[in-house]
This record gives sequence, structure tokens and C-alpha cells, in this order.
Amino acid sequence: MESQPILTENSSASRKFFHSLRENTEEGQTAELTTALEQLQAETAKRQAVEAQLHQKTSEFAAILQVLPDLYFRLDADGTILDYKPGLIENSYIPTGDCQGKSLRECLTTAVGDRFHQAITQVLETQSLVSFEYTLPLPGGKNNFEARLLPLPDQQIIVLVRDTSDNIQAALIESDAKFRSIVENAHDIIFALTLEGILSYVSPNWTDILGHEVAEVEGKSFIPLVHPDDVPICVDYFQRLLTTGEKQDAIEYRVKHKNSNWRWHTSNSSAIRDANGNILNFVGICYDTTDRKQAEEALAERARLANFRADVDAALTQSDSLQNMMCRCTNALVEHLDAAFARIWTLNKKDNVLELQVSSGMYTHINGPHKRVPVGQFKIGLIAEESKPHLTNSVQTDPRVSNKEWAQREGMVAFAGYPLIVEDETVGVIAMFARQVITESTFTALEFAAQEIAIGIKRKQAEVALRESAQREALLNRLSNQIRASLDLNYIVETAVQEIRNLFQIDRCAFLWYRQDADVPYWEKVYEAKSSFLPCLLNHKEATNAEIELIAVKTLNREIIRIDDAETVDDRKFLQDFGFTAFMSLPVHTQSGEIGAFSCGSCSDFRPWLDNEVELLQAVTVQLAIAIDQAKLYTQSRIATQTAQDKAQQLEAALLKLQQTQAQLIQTERMSSLGQLVAGIAHEINNPVNFIYGNISHAHEYTKDLLYLVELYQQNYCPPTPEIHEQIYAIDLDFIRHDLPKILDSMKMGAERIRQIVLSLRNFSRLDEDGTKPVDIHEGINSTLLLLQNRLKAKPGHPEIQVIRDYGNLPPIVCHAGQMNQVFMNLLINAIDVLEEGVESRGEHPPLCSLPPAPLPLPMPTIHIRTLIQEDHVIISIADNGLGMTEEVRKRLFDPFFTTKPVGKGTGMGLSISYQIVVKKHCGKIQCISAPGEGAEFIIVIPLQEQPST
Repeated sequence: MESQPILTENSSASRKFFHSLRENTEEGQTAELTTALEQLQAETAKRQAVEAQLHQKTSEFAAILQVLPDLYFRLDADGTILDYKPGLIENSYIPTGDCQGKSLRECLTTAVGDRFHQAITQVLETQSLVSFEYTLPLPGGKNNFEARLLPLPDQQIIVLVRDTSDNIQAALIESDAKFRSIVENAHDIIFALTLEGILSYVSPNWTDILGHEVAEVEGKSFIPLVHPDDVPICVDYFQRLLTTGEKQDAIEYRVKHKNSNWRWHTSNSSAIRDANGNILNFVGICYDTTDRKQAEEALAERARLANFRADVDAALTQSDSLQNMMCRCTNALVEHLDAAFARIWTLNKKDNVLELQVSSGMYTHINGPHKRVPVGQFKIGLIAEESKPHLTNSVQTDPRVSNKEWAQREGMVAFAGYPLIVEDETVGVIAMFARQVITESTFTALEFAAQEIAIGIKRKQAEVALRESAQREALLNRLSNQIRASLDLNYIVETAVQEIRNLFQIDRCAFLWYRQDADVPYWEKVYEAKSSFLPCLLNHKEATNAEIELIAVKTLNREIIRIDDAETVDDRKFLQDFGFTAFMSLPVHTQSGEIGAFSCGSCSDFRPWLDNEVELLQAVTVQLAIAIDQAKLYTQSRIATQTAQDKAQQLEAALLKLQQTQAQLIQTERMSSLGQLVAGIAHEINNPVNFIYGNISHAHEYTKDLLYLVELYQQNYCPPTPEIHEQIYAIDLDFIRHDLPKILDSMKMGAERIRQIVLSLRNFSRLDEDGTKPVDIHEGINSTLLLLQNRLKAKPGHPEIQVIRDYGNLPPIVCHAGQMNQVFMNLLINAIDVLEEGVESRGEHPPLCSLPPAPLPLPMPTIHIRTLIQEDHVIISIADNGLGMTEEVRKRLFDPFFTTKPVGKGTGMGLSISYQIVVKKHCGKIQCISAPGEGAEFIIVIPLQEQPST
């Protein structure tokens, strides 16, 4: 023991103390010395007692170490072993040999050594007991140990290690027994889950709660048992548990019962770790919360339906208009009943059609394909016809849902449609689609809401009808008063137009006269009221019947035009030209025979015209007709004058018709005489031309011989006499020698040209051919082109007209050759005139331009002639690249005396006669294809064989 050295040190200190005391008490203070001596003796006695007690404790500690079963270490602050005793641990815990002086890390595994190092640091910092448990692999297997560390003076630490394997095993057995007892008697499911999501254990009560046998679940993934929408929640929960290792808040999810029902469960889980802190698996407990969930959902649904009822009631009582009321009701369906979209249709009794009024949710437009649904068609129309609701929570299998592909793409699950009925009268239909199942309580709420909405619609309709009736009566009273007070027709019309536009809230309202007595009937605008952003209906106050043909015909027939949506009309050119999306026109027929129209239009969206609006306009037109007839009482003299003028115009028209008939007869006789004249001239010219053409070749040979003879004289008689020399110089013999053959060649070419012209004249006239016979169509076309060669050549200001002949392989065609040549002549002359007119119009500059525009490349004037056979007909096409023509001109091309040429340049008979020849004489067809700026093409179709003429 170390008590003796301590005592020796204490004796040495006492001697020093006494020596110092003697030195300091040289004056002999006996009292103080005695007191100090007593204190020293007392201290010495106390120290001796402490040393004896320490000796005893040391002996006891040595004895305890001999019988203590724990492993004993005494360490310094660095973990170096200062003292070591193995205790009663049977297995070799520390390697054999002297471990004193070694670091504890050298005697243990790395993980355990690190744990000891952390504990040593903690003991030195806190100067308190630190204990922990760990597992150490030994030759006999893994053993569990408990280590306790206590601080000593001088930065030393005592470590006691106890083997707790037997205790732990016993505790585990006892704990397992208790755990199994708890699990088997628990109402909650206990489960163990691997890191891969495999259920390694489920408690036996799984079968009672979820119906599956334990064997059906263990060893399989938990994911197929969880609702697909809740799988991400569960995966995220275990991922957070794995990442943080901390306890997480409970989660709720749906688990599939064996009977295929979904049950709500709430679960808590914990991570299980090994000795090194690694997570091995998860253990959790879950319990069924379906009843609570259903109660919460029922409570939420009751609150939701209450809010829905409140919003519907507010809409029915607080809305200022029918449209606003219906819109608020459909918004309530979307907001509170989770409708994907909801709509309301009202019944148009006159047309027996349901008209879409409002739409809320994913579709807010009301001008789609379902804006007008006939009663009895589609699911909406069937609901109105049967007066029964149509409800389904399986849209994909519902036979009334036609577009299954759309429903699947948009995820539609349920549909609910209710008729809106008031006192056995159907006023409309309300319907909604939803992406989730609709509960029975929701169906009930919808049914009740449908009844209230039907009553609200009927009440609003009555209010609107009453208000409009009052407005209508006020308007009619004002008009009646104005008619009695004034005979100013324009003022009355202006007032009526303004009042109607303001009352109907439309974009445009106008009154027009139809002037049918004019040469070309037209519409005359009297007055128009419109929105400021719209152009005038008729810019020049007049329009021909062709421009507004839609209202002209029906007005003459006393028919009302009522178009709610311009997209539903086939012939809507007029509506598109003026931007109408909805249009209504009522005819006005006066006793004096004048015809007018009262027109209303919307330019922003489709607009259903109500019956009471039509009735109001009818009353207005009656009042206008009365006003007009009253005004006519003051213009009888003008009417008589107008009547006389009308009769004069009729006589003039009859005279014009007689003149036209006479001109047609003259034209026919002229063409016949012209044919005879051409044939006679051709015959008379042909003989002398043949004489000239036949002798030119002889004259050419004779001249050639004479020139050769002169050349011989010059060679053999040289020099010539002065008289001959002067004559040679005078006549320029060298020039004559070279120019005379050229003159003869030119004469021959001219004679050949005359022969061709004569042949063309004979082919064109065809007087020697009576009736029909097979002829070469190409020969007739070429003859005509030859006669028009002068028109085709280039002239100042007019480029040459190019002719492209694209002839097919045609056999001889049985026809009237002379008449067909006349058709070709008329068409080609018209084509040449159009091309020349096009060149002139393109070359002109606008009169207001101070500088001419940059020259643009002009297309080459071209006439394209094509022939081909199609089945048993021959087709002849004559096309030009001129200015083309409008549709109105094209329709009247073949009318007698119709021409677009200036006066003196055309009679208007050429195409009419051509039509008679092709259609009447040859049983064929002739048509024109043209558009402004795209040229014109005339197509002649005649049979290959002769047909009976009509």
C-alpha cells in the first residue's frame, strides 16, 4: 500500500513547521506555542485515522476485486490501460498476455473501441457515471455486455464490464411472451416491414380486420394492398423514417379488404436498428379509422350541401336577371358539389329545342355543339322529353353517354341531369358531370335544387315578360302618337329604329326600302342605328339584290328571317360580309305596294330571338305601314306620275326587247351573208393566185438564165462599149443581179401566204358542205387563228399574244364545221379583247399619284388551246390569262345582248350565238370558269357522233 510514504511526508512537514515556529517565536511566547502544538497533534491524529481508514478501504477494494465477476479496467485520459482484472468472464474478452500499458482500442474492435472513447470523453467532461451496452463477437458467439465508467482523481477512470447475455436472453423470452400475449389480444394490427417494403410479419388479427389470411400477406409487398392514390403517402413516410431515423407523425391511408372494399387506417411506425446504429427494418401499428372517416365525410358533406343550398337560395332571391341567377346556380354546383362542369338549358317551346343559357366549370362557353338540343335527342333532350332525371355513377358504361372517349380522357365518372318542371310544365334541364362518385345525399340535394331553380326560372321569365310587355306597350304608344302627330316618315322610322335597338340591346338596327321597280332591284337604307365600332350597313345607301339576296327573296314572300346563329346557315355570305352573328328581318308591305324590311342584328355572339321580340317588331312594322299609307294620301299626284312613268318604262322595255330580237335576226343574217361573201372572195382570188404561184418558179429560172448570159457577155466582151458601160452604171447591174432573185422569192412567199389565207377562208365558211360531216377540229381552229393573225401580232403598246396549242389525238368529229368555226372565232376574239384590255389597265397609273409606281413585270398575254377525248365526247378548252370576271358577270355571259365592252365594241350576241350552236345544234355543253385576276377558261363539250338536235 502507499500509506507509509504519505506519513513520512507528513513528519517532514511537521519538523519544518516546528523549526519555522521556533525561528518565529524567539521572544518565547509560550501560549501560542502550546496552542499550535495542540492543533498539530489534533491534525496528526486525524490524518492517522484517515490513513487507517484508507488502508482498510484499500484492503476491502482488493478483496472485492478478487470476488467481483465484472471485468475491471483502470484507464488514463488517453484510454491507456493502467490496471486490468478479467473477473469471471469465461470467454476470452481481452487477448491473452499483458495488456497493461496498451490502449483500449488495441484490445477491442474498432466500433466498440470508438464507443469506449466517446464514453471516456463524456466521463471526463461530466465527472459522473456513464454506462452503455454493446455486443461483441466472441468465439462462443455474440455476447452482450454492459460497461460502466466512473471518474477518479488525476484524470483516471475505472471501467467495469459485465456480461449480460443470460439476462438479456431471459428478458427477451419474457418480453416475447408478453409481446405475443399483447399482440394476440390487441385490437390493432402490428406489422414488421423490410426496407424493401415486404411485410415480414403481421399480427394474427389481420385476418379478422382485413379478411386476408396471414400467409397471403407475409412475404409480399405492402403496395398492392394500399389504394393507388395513397401509395405515395406511405412511400414518403417510410423514406423520411429511413432518412432521419426520427419518429414521424401518424399517417392515414386506405387498405383494401379482401371483399374489395377500401378501409381507412391510421399507422405509426418506428425504425429498428442494430448495435452499430444501422436500420434493419420497420415495426408499426395501425388501426381501422373507417367509421371515423365516414362520420367526418358525412359531416363535411352535410356542411357542403348546406352551403350549396344557401348559395342556390341566394341566387334565386338576390339575382337581378335570369342569366345571372342561372349562372350563380351552376357556379354553386361546381364549387360545392365538385362538378367538373354544370349547365342549364331552357326550353324554346316554339321550336321544341333546349337552348343552352349558362355553363360553369371547365367549359364556360355556350356556343358549342350542345347550344341547341332538340327535345328527345341526346341525353339532355331525353331528360326533357321523359320528364325524368338521368343519374349514373358509371359514365363509361352509360348508353346515353355517346362520347366515351372524351369521358375517359377527361376522367369523368358520374353524370346527373334533372328536368326543370313547374306545375307539370318543363321549363328546361340542369345537368352536371363529375370526376368522382356522386353520393345519394348529393343526388337528393340536386333534385331539391332543381325544383327551386325551375321555380326561379319560371318566376324570372314571368318578370321579364311583364317588363318587356310594358316596354312594348310604351313603345307602341309612342309610335302611335308620333304617327298621329306627324306625317314625316323619315322621323317616324328614325324613332322606331332607335327605340328598338335600345330595347333589344343589339349592335345594329336598320330600316330599308326594297326598290324592285328599278332596272336592277336594290336596297335603299332609310335609317340605321349601330354601335360606333361597326361600319355602315350599306356604304352608298344602295345595294343590289345580289348583294343582299338573303333578305330580298324572303321579304318579297312576306317571310320573317330569324337567325339565332349565323354558323347554322348554309348561305351566310351576306351575314359574314357585314359581321352578323345573329340576324332578324321582318318585311313591311304597304297598301301602296312599297316593300321594306326592318332588320336587327348582333355582331358579338349568337343571340336567340324571343317570340315577344318578334311580336313587338311585327306590331312596329304594322304601325310603320299605316304611317306610310297615310303619307301616301298626300302624294297621289306623284303616284299617278310614277304610274305613267312605269307604263312608259314598260313600253320602253318591250321596245328594247323587240329591238334586241331584231338585232339578233340581223346578226344571224349578217353572219350568213358574211359566210357567202367570204366563200365567193376565196373562190375568185384562188384562180389568179394559182396562176401567179404556178408561173413564179418559171420566171425564177428564166431570170437566173438571163443573169448568167449577161455575166458571160461581161467576161467575153471586155471592155464594153461606152454606151453599154453607161447603161450598166445607170441601172446598177450588180444590184439587180443580187436583188432580182430575192424579189422573186418574196413574190413566191406572198403568193403562198395568199393561198393559205384563201384556204382558211374556205375552211372557215364551209359553204360547200351541207349539214354535218366528219371534220378535223384542229383544222378549223388553225384556220380561225390564221384569220386572226393580225390581232395576235405585237403592236405599239401591246405585246404579242402567245398561242399555245395543246392538241390531243382527235378523230374526225361529226359536226357543223362552219358553225363550230364561228364559235371558235367568237371565243378567240373575246380572249384577244380581254388580253388587250388587261395590258391597258395594268399600264395605267392611278389619277391621284404624283409619281408613277415602280414598273411591275407583266405576264405574257397567252391563249392556251387544249383538246382531248373523254369517253364519247370531245373537249375543247380555250383559256386566257387576262383579268378574269366576277361571279355575277360569269352567270350572265350567255344572255343575249349582255356585254361588258364599251358601247360600239360589242353587241352581246357572240357568246349567246355560240351557246345556241353548241347546246342546241350539237347537243353539247359550254361553260366558263373564271374569277377576278385569274383569267378565264371556256370549255366546250360535244359528242363524237351526231346527236339529235333540240
